[in-house]
Amino acid sequence: MFKPKEYIGISLEGDSIKVARVVSEKNQLRLIRVDQLTLVEPIKKAQPASVLEKEPAGDVFDDDELDADLIFGLDDDSPDPEPESKKEGSSKSSDDDIFGEIDLDDLDADVFSEDENEDLVSQSDDSISNEKLIYDYLTTVESDNKQVAVNIPAGDTVFQFLSDLNYSEIKKKEVLEILEEKLYALYNRKPNEELYDFKIRDDGTLIIGSVDNESPTLKLMLQAGERFNLKSQVQDVLPDESVMMGMYRTHYEMNSEIITALLQIGKKKSRLLFMKGDQLLQVSPVINEGFDHKNYLSTIFSKILFQIDTGEVPALDQLIIFNNGNGKKVTDFFQSSFSELNVEEFAFNSDKLLYEESLTEIVPFYTTAIGLAEIAAKGDIRKNIDLSFLPSYVVDQQKIFRLQWHGVLLLVLIGLSPIILNFFYQQNSAEIDSLQLRSNQLNMMIADVNPLVTRSEELSQELSLMQDQLNLLRELNEDNIRWTVTMDRFNRALQNTGSTWITSFRQNDDVLMVDGYSLFKDRIPLLAGQFETVTLLNVRKQELRERDIFSFSMMIREVVDDRSLFTPGESAEIQQASTQ
Repeated sequence: MFKPKEYIGISLEGDSIKVARVVSEKNQLRLIRVDQLTLVEPIKKAQPASVLEKEPAGDVFDDDELDADLIFGLDDDSPDPEPESKKEGSSKSSDDDIFGEIDLDDLDADVFSEDENEDLVSQSDDSISNEKLIYDYLTTVESDNKQVAVNIPAGDTVFQFLSDLNYSEIKKKEVLEILEEKLYALYNRKPNEELYDFKIRDDGTLIIGSVDNESPTLKLMLQAGERFNLKSQVQDVLPDESVMMGMYRTHYEMNSEIITALLQIGKKKSRLLFMKGDQLLQVSPVINEGFDHKNYLSTIFSKILFQIDTGEVPALDQLIIFNNGNGKKVTDFFQSSFSELNVEEFAFNSDKLLYEESLTEIVPFYTTAIGLAEIAAKGDIRKNIDLSFLPSYVVDQQKIFRLQWHGVLLLVLIGLSPIILNFFYQQNSAEIDSLQLRSNQLNMMIADVNPLVTRSEELSQELSLMQDQLNLLRELNEDNIRWTVTMDRFNRALQNTGSTWITSFRQNDDVLMVDGYSLFKDRIPLLAGQFETVTLLNVRKQELRERDIFSFSMMIREVVDDRSLFTPGESAEIQQASTQ
C-alpha cells in the first residue's frame, strides 16, 4: 500500500522552528504530526526598518501618534527597549536580542545592504548547522520531493493602509505608481517587487504589505537544499499575518458585522490584527513581549484598549488566539478582562481538518504551522490568502527541477520515436495498404450512390406533400359523408312515420335537436322509436287553421347506429394511402 503524500508547514518563531504535517483524505486534510525544532544557532538577519503601521491620515512618522504611545506606555518603537527579563535582573545573551527594536532615527540606506555571500548560520561545521537540522528532519518524510510552505515571522511585515482614495476605481498601473512611491519613502530605495504585495479592500482602501528582506525561513530551506541536495518544492511564502487571516476566513463563519481580534503570541513578541467580517480592518504595531516576559498579557490588553480608545477599531466582538502555548492562563485572563467578548483559542473546522484526540492539547501551540501545511496541500485556505511573497526565481527554479527528469525522458523518447514508428509501420504496412484500398473503394461507391440519395430526398419531400393533401381530403370527406348519411337516415325515418314535419334541425356536439309538428299524436313516439338513443323533450297540443296539431321537441344522440357507414370503401382507401 502506498502511503498518502505528506504536506509540510514550516514556521520560524524566534530561536525555534515549528513543523506541521498533513495528508489529504478525500475532501479533507488530516493532521498527522507536529514538531518543534530548536535552532543550532540564531538566524542572522538584516536590521529591519521599523515603521508605524497606521492609517495614512498623516505622515508615516507622525509625532502625535508617538506622543499617544508614550502616554499609554506603549512605546514599542522607541530605540533600544530594555527587555522585561533584564529589568528583573536576569542576564540575557546577545543572541536573545537578535529581534530587538531599531531606533527610527538610525534608519539609513546602509541598513538594507546585505552581503550576498553571508550565510544564514555559521557554516563552520555542517554536522551541527541549522541547515543540517532541517535536512535531518525532512528526510524522515517519505517523499522524494517535499511539498512545503514557509512563513515570514510575525512582525517582519510592514502594513500600510491608504484610504485617501477609492483605489478600486483607479487603474492598476496608477495604483502601482502610488504604491512604489510610498515604499520608496519608507525604505529610501527602489521597491523590489518580490518584497511587497497589496490588496484593495471592498471599501477601496489599499493595503500594502512589505518586507525588508526575503523570508529567513525560505533562505534556510534553500540553503539546506543547496548543501545537502534536499529536494523540496516551496508552494508559498506567507507572513504569519496572512496565514492568520486565511485560517480565520476558512475555518470560521463570516459575518460582516462582527469585529474580531486575531492575536498571535510568540516567545518574545506578539502580533495583533483586527478583522471586520472577512476584511482586514487594522494591524497593530508589533508587541515586543511574549511568553518569555512576565507582564505580556497586560501589555497586550493595553494595546487592545488603545486601538479601541483611539477609534481605529470601533468595537470588538471576539478575540481568537493563535499559537497559544500557555493554555487556559491566556484565555482566562482575556475572558476576565473582556467579560463581554467571546474569547477562544483558534478552533479548526472539522469538515476541513481532522486530527487525533492525542493531539488536541498541543494543536493550539502550532496553529500557524498547521495553516502553512494546509497551504502546502493547496487546501481551501489558498482562496482566502491576500498577501504572498513567493519569489519568482524560486518558482522558476522549481519548474526547472520538475522538468529535469521529465526532460531526460522526453529526449530519450524523441530519440527512440523514429525507430519505434518505423517498426510499427513495417509490421502493419500490409494492413495499412489493405485498409487504404478498401477506403478508396468505399469512396467510389459513395460517389456512385450520391445521385440516388439526392433523388430519394426529393421523392421523400414530394411524398410528404402528397400525404398532407390526402389528410386534408380525408378530413373534408369524412364530415361530408357523415352528414350525408345522417340526413339520409333521418329523412327515411321521417317518411316511414308520415304526417310529420320538421321545423328546426340543430346540432350540439354529437346531439341533434329536432323540433316539428305532427297531425297525429301517436306519430311522434313512432318517429322517436326509430332511433337507439333519443329523448322526447315535450309534446304540446295546438290549434292551427281550425284543426288540432301536435308540436314536439326531441334530442337524438345517435341517428346512425353503425358508424362504419361514415367511412365507406373509397374513404378507407384514401385514409390508407395517406398513412403510407
